[in-house]
Amino acid sequence: MLAYPSSALLLQSAPAGDGQTVLYLAIIIVMIALFGAAAELINRGTEKLEEVVGQGMAGGVILGFMSSLPELIFVLIAIGKGSTEVALGSAIGGNIILFTLGMGMVGITYFMKWRSPLRMKEDYRIEVFFLFIANLSLMALLVYGSLDAVSGVLLLAIYVAYLLYRYLKVHARVVTHARTRKGRRLIMHGAAYFVVGIAVVVLLSDEFIKYILAVSGALGISALFLSIVITPIAADLPEQLSAYRLSVSSRGGGSTALVGFIGSKLQNNTVLLGAIGLLSATAVKTSAAFTEFALVIIINFIAIAAIYHGRLTCRNGMVLVLLYFVAIASAFTL
Repeated sequence: MLAYPSSALLLQSAPAGDGQTVLYLAIIIVMIALFGAAAELINRGTEKLEEVVGQGMAGGVILGFMSSLPELIFVLIAIGKGSTEVALGSAIGGNIILFTLGMGMVGITYFMKWRSPLRMKEDYRIEVFFLFIANLSLMALLVYGSLDAVSGVLLLAIYVAYLLYRYLKVHARVVTHARTRKGRRLIMHGAAYFVVGIAVVVLLSDEFIKYILAVSGALGISALFLSIVITPIAADLPEQLSAYRLSVSSRGGGSTALVGFIGSKLQNNTVLLGAIGLLSATAVKTSAAFTEFALVIIINFIAIAAIYHGRLTCRNGMVLVLLYFVAIASAFTL
């Protein structure tokens, strides 16, 4: 079982717990409030850019990239330190929480706000299709047995093909909007919201996880529980807050949030894993993370099935939330 990157990389520098636990809890609350403010900025940026580039580019590409940026940083740091197994855990670990607890809570939140199932919009199946291809690649990767330059290039090629498709779909639309005053204003304002919001997330993420680990350690929570449950929730909190905010901001916001989830994890399954294969000094054996790979593959297929027909009901959301706890229990026992 791999440790999640934050527990392995950040615990060594986490503040001491004990007498300062209350102070750390107060700092965590303040940071959560700041993450909430960043989520609002990211939400506004997404809404403005979506008017220009559409749901696929705004949610799947831009929001997906921005959301996975902290994980990309974790992976590069881990590779630089020679901790390839930690990098591997970072690349695949986020799928478990976002495609179960995250997606499920978005479905439930959306229903509570709008009193109807969450309906997907535009050509969301493009993201679903590429996630399906990436998932088949993960299965092939387990058979191949290692992440190296060859498998790394092939994984990166999947994401490049996705980006190229999205670019070709929106190029004419963006050019048209960019020629209008309103379009240029939307692009500038949307980009500004994104940059500020993501800057807050990137600057605070490491410290936030350190304080989470410090408090958890002071309360005597086991390292295994930290690495599998607490740290992934902390690491993905900004992305989840952005998704919940989008789901209640407009009827189409829930669809954009889920496309953002898919785009983020599509990047994890291709770019992050590909980077590990290309940048690691030696090939990384996938057998070291067999349980995680198996869980991610199964959960990816379930997430694809959940929204393939274009809607996510409250009942499906509850099932996905339950699946999170089943996955966690499996990770502890397998």
